[in-house]
Amino acid sequence: MKTKILLSACLLLAATSAPGALVITEVMANSGSETGATNGDWFELTNTGSVAIDLTGYYWDDGGSSANDGSLFPGIVIGAGDSIVIVDENATNLSAWVTAWGGSVVAYSSETFGGPNTFSGLSANGDQIEIWDADPNAGTANLVASAYFGTSTTGYSFIWDTEGNSLGISVAGENGAYTAANGDVGSAGTVVPEPSIALFGGLGLLGLFLRRR
Repeated sequence: MKTKILLSACLLLAATSAPGALVITEVMANSGSETGATNGDWFELTNTGSVAIDLTGYYWDDGGSSANDGSLFPGIVIGAGDSIVIVDENATNLSAWVTAWGGSVVAYSSETFGGPNTFSGLSANGDQIEIWDADPNAGTANLVASAYFGTSTTGYSFIWDTEGNSLGISVAGENGAYTAANGDVGSAGTVVPEPSIALFGGLGLLGLFLRRR
């Protein structure tokens, strides 16, 4: 009987965990780095879905759909389950930034973006990021991801799980966060799964344990 109940719970979780899409999973709006090549603002974008997404022509800004001061994505394809980081550093500095964050982060310089503003500055006093599937100032566009945050703590990023739930600011040793070589604390390139996935895995292990008993 216990095994049947656990199996039903697992099936319910699988049915109610809708396929994911684009989620902003981390934002650094106030780096504490003293190194000019690694102190630019940045944000992490994660494809939580099951298919790759071509971001070519997508648009993002921090002023809403009518601000007309945003950035157009270049030819970037983000794979299923993958994350990329958009960094407000020029192409020359990008390698130093990637090295500071462990060397394996897939990052793009703001210089590769088009539009009226290649990187909308993220305010340390609180701001927003909105991503659209086209330029909303030029025609019809759909809002596909967004993140809103308050006053930053210098040198610490804001993080969200893959369901978009806020996890507050990064803490070294928690949720994959660590102190990078530039002194900032975050988890660039590492994302936290939504609670339902963790629970699903836990129920599966519990079911296996009960069956063995």
